[in-house]
Amino acid sequence: MITNNRHNTAFTLKALVSATLPAYFFPTVMSFASGYIMQNPELMTASYTTIGLSSLIATILSFLILRQFEHRQILIHNKAIRALLIIPFMVGLGALTAYALHLPSEYFNIMLSAFIGATIITIRQKITTYTYENN
Repeated sequence: MITNNRHNTAFTLKALVSATLPAYFFPTVMSFASGYIMQNPELMTASYTTIGLSSLIATILSFLILRQFEHRQILIHNKAIRALLIIPFMVGLGALTAYALHLPSEYFNIMLSAFIGATIITIRQKITTYTYENN
C-alpha cells in the first residue's frame, strides 16, 4: 500500500512573508516615530537597523523552529510550552549576538525586538496535527 505523506501545513512561503513583513515594519515605524518625536537621531537610525532587523531575524528563526515542531509533531498541543521554550531562546540569542558584535548600547533594543518578534509568531502561528492514514 502507498501511504500519502503530503500534509496541509500552515508553514508556507506566503505564511513566512505575512509573518515577517509586520515583524520588521511595525517595530521600525514605532521606534522611528518615537525617535522623530523626541528628536533622537540614534533611535531613528536604530529603528531600521538593530530594532527592525532583530525582530525580523527572531521571527524567521521562530518560524523555522515552529515548522520543525510541526514536521516532527513535537509540542503540537501546548502553545504555552512552545512559547516558554522559543521566546527565551530568541531573547538569549539576541543578547549573545549583541555581545558577540560588541554592541553594548544596543542590548535592550535587540533583546526587546527579539522578544516581540518571537512572541508574535509563537502565539499567532498554528501548528497542524497530522493523522497518518493508509490508502
